[in-house]
Amino acid sequence: MATAITTELNNAASASFSDKDILSYLSDNGTIDLNGVVEDMARSRKEQLLNQHIYKITQRSDGRWQTYVPDESCRNHRRLIVKSSEEKLKDAICDYYSGVTDFNSTDRRLISMRGLYPAWIEFKALHVASSTIHRVKKDWKKYYENSEIASRPIASLTKLEIDAWVHKMIREHSMTKHKYGNFSLIIRQILDFAVDSEIIESNPFLKVKVDKKRVLVPERKKPDNTQVFTKEEETRLIKHAWTAYENKENFVQEFVPLALVFMFYTGLRVGEAAAIRYEDVDGDLLHIRRMVTYPSGEVIDHTKGTFGDRDIPLIPAAKEIINATISRRNEKDMPIDGYVFCPQDIPLNTYTSIQKTFTKYCRELGILERSAHKARKTVVSSMLDSGINLNTVRQIIGHMDEKTTLNNYCYDRSDSKEKYEQMTRALS
Repeated sequence: MATAITTELNNAASASFSDKDILSYLSDNGTIDLNGVVEDMARSRKEQLLNQHIYKITQRSDGRWQTYVPDESCRNHRRLIVKSSEEKLKDAICDYYSGVTDFNSTDRRLISMRGLYPAWIEFKALHVASSTIHRVKKDWKKYYENSEIASRPIASLTKLEIDAWVHKMIREHSMTKHKYGNFSLIIRQILDFAVDSEIIESNPFLKVKVDKKRVLVPERKKPDNTQVFTKEEETRLIKHAWTAYENKENFVQEFVPLALVFMFYTGLRVGEAAAIRYEDVDGDLLHIRRMVTYPSGEVIDHTKGTFGDRDIPLIPAAKEIINATISRRNEKDMPIDGYVFCPQDIPLNTYTSIQKTFTKYCRELGILERSAHKARKTVVSSMLDSGINLNTVRQIIGHMDEKTTLNNYCYDRSDSKEKYEQMTRALS
């Protein structure tokens, strides 16, 4: 096996193939197992860490194993570690040397991605919405938190090692282009942050090449029935929401049923609906200029993305909802100068309540559960079905380009019977 590998590497080198080409060739032809490579690297790294450990590993009289690790805060500048087995103790030693060093350490050579992560995520939070930070934290926990590579000193990471680990993760998690983008953002930006922090001179991840057409799972558009409400389902949901509102079923967030209906008439995002104020209503237009962010609950003076503020036509049914909230507020002597659907001026509560109400009503009506965002997709699909110009739909919904609208928001709302009838008319 070793001879075969050497021969193939020599031939590849003579042909001026890149490291990436060589790695892909060996993996695809079964000559090398990426999982085995990563495991060998992990074993080798573990041996290196244990070799640098200066304290004895001994077994205690109670059968447990112990050693010391350096710790300036402890007496004699060392800290006792005790584990139930020798293997667990060795793992703890490796964890100490590879992952304990944080951003404030004096020995920057030992800083790992795990040690740098808190400083990086705090820095990133200054530049992006809290909802993005929420997603990044979930991805960190899923892909990085328990990975061996996150414990390694950043200064010791090589391009080949990162390449092998990245491709291993792609295969293990069957990543699509979208999932890979979210996954790779973390390692790319943490290592960029390490460069800016003068921990390393250059980012080795930038040299890693992923053949997205070959190794990533193709993106497939989700089934229509999971992404939009049919016409019958929309009608039932709207009727159900009006009944709940008239019966005053939700006394704390009493305007949320109307917010649900309002979303079917405007295509607003949940955060935008929760942040609408009466001052935003101007005759037949609704000005969209702010939104509630999740999970922080902060109200920001702009909407998602780079589209900016926009105006949405208020159809008569949407105006009826605004007027209904005004009538209820007059009945209860409530102010009419704040958030339309938020009785207590805490938009985050309205945001979360809208989300929960959508799934709650779906369960009560016995229809497939869908999120509030699916009402927005339903509105887009309805407008396109009705012949409204694509560019007009894009502007109303707040997308920068038509591709986003068509690729992610255009679905067929017809049920199976309607589709059959449409096919019959079209092909007869």
